Amino acid sequence: MQDKVTVIYIISDRRSGSTLLENILSKSMQTVSVGELAMLKGHIAKEGPGEIWNWACSCGKPVFECEFWSKALSGIYNDSFETKITWPYKSSKVLLSSLSGLNAKSTLLKLISTKKNKETIKILNMLYKAIANVSGKKFIVDSSKDPLQGLAVTQCPDVDAKFIWLSRDLRAITFSKLKRWKVNKRSDKKPLETLTDSFFFKKVCAAAINSINKSNTIKVDYEALAANPQAELDKVCSKLGLEKFTAPAFMELSNDHTIAGTPGRFERKPIAADNSWKDFYQEHTMLNTLGKVLNSL
Repeated sequence: MQDKVTVIYIISDRRSGSTLLENILSKSMQTVSVGELAMLKGHIAKEGPGEIWNWACSCGKPVFECEFWSKALSGIYNDSFETKITWPYKSSKVLLSSLSGLNAKSTLLKLISTKKNKETIKILNMLYKAIANVSGKKFIVDSSKDPLQGLAVTQCPDVDAKFIWLSRDLRAITFSKLKRWKVNKRSDKKPLETLTDSFFFKKVCAAAINSINKSNTIKVDYEALAANPQAELDKVCSKLGLEKFTAPAFMELSNDHTIAGTPGRFERKPIAADNSWKDFYQEHTMLNTLGKVLNSL
């Protein structure tokens, strides 16, 4: 096996189409897609996102009853096992450095350099190697999304990290988050707060991407991906070194062992852009205008 494991990490906000992109990439014969690896500890402990599918692997089995994950975790899982990088979201230091670009790289790297995060990075490094061994695949697709989690991957000594920044219209993200929270009844955030939070997260994603060697990054637009999957996929393959393959017409799971992601990943459905958010903004013109401005920044 090659000396280093190649990880394709998807950076994005929630409700931006990361599960769609991950699912498309999973159809390559060269890849194994693990979903949101940051959520693996939560799925084992049955805590956090994943309750709707009882924190099971996408194969339907609990993590340690899944043949894939039980093999990958063998010799790695213990009482100190952790897969999620922690950082102070919305801290004034992160906000100012991300918006201004001043000292952004050093600020973000410092956040992942805590003792706890360093231990998590060691575990991630071992886990990526184990996943490569179990799957026998050249590329691992990790759709954990979090930009600081992504930077942590660059600190794994046995990993060659490549990145896709998946962007989406902030107005669409805002609408989708509000709709999901209403269904789950887990947030009372208002549209304006949700929009500004999404803008802030976008700037942190940009700061993280700008901290990584440009030869290992590519930006993909969700709307373009949904409208023409093959064209966007060809760009990704050329940039990141994947052999080109035919984009699927449907989003569907097939012999996958992914963790977390949108509940919609269990449904077989045609790949198409969700533009239902546009109707919402016909009645929220000021929010629509602000969203257009923030998209351009």
